[in-house]
Amino acid sequence: MVSSTGYNLAINPNISSGMTVSNTMRVNSQRKQQEKVVTVKNAKIKYHKIKSSDKYTVYGNWSDDYAYEVDKEITNSPEISALRSRYRLITFKNPISKSLYLKDCYIIDFIEAPQRYKGEGTKVVQALVERSLADKNCKGRVVVNAEIIDGKTSPAGFFYKLGFRFVEPERNEILRSWVKQNTLIDAPKLTGMMYLPEKNIQKVLLYNENLL
Repeated sequence: MVSSTGYNLAINPNISSGMTVSNTMRVNSQRKQQEKVVTVKNAKIKYHKIKSSDKYTVYGNWSDDYAYEVDKEITNSPEISALRSRYRLITFKNPISKSLYLKDCYIIDFIEAPQRYKGEGTKVVQALVERSLADKNCKGRVVVNAEIIDGKTSPAGFFYKLGFRFVEPERNEILRSWVKQNTLIDAPKLTGMMYLPEKNIQKVLLYNENLL
């Protein structure tokens, strides 16, 4: 979970919400081996890769470019067993559960910059997006889980200005109004997973705060 404290944006090392225990253990063990760092001048960004095979579960209205849907037949729930027993059903059509899993993408774990509002954080995010574009499986996909840990500020505004978006339209509308009014005021305290839509890749690569 990414947070803003001082000049750091850090993520909780246990990024496992929405995953089964076995998948969580597998991803966390792989992450120690796969975690990488991109450095631009004095700033650095730490990230790791999520693969489609990890089956990292997400919720909400994700685009087909970021998540894929899997239908799973429910066969072992107590409710189904009770129905079969009560009505002595020989044939019974099991209900279908739909799950959304992330496609191959990079997840930002940590951003550190020596000075705030100097553009270093932006440059390392741009470098990571370029790396994701060069990855034939990720194709520019980057996600980040924004969270407040100091009780005062949220990194959501920083990522929104770069082109990242929540899957919830109402949160994006709040940030859109914030940018339009006055970005010198601390960003609204919004949390949750954000992603970089394909249509905003060029926006983040060309982003220059001094020109806004």
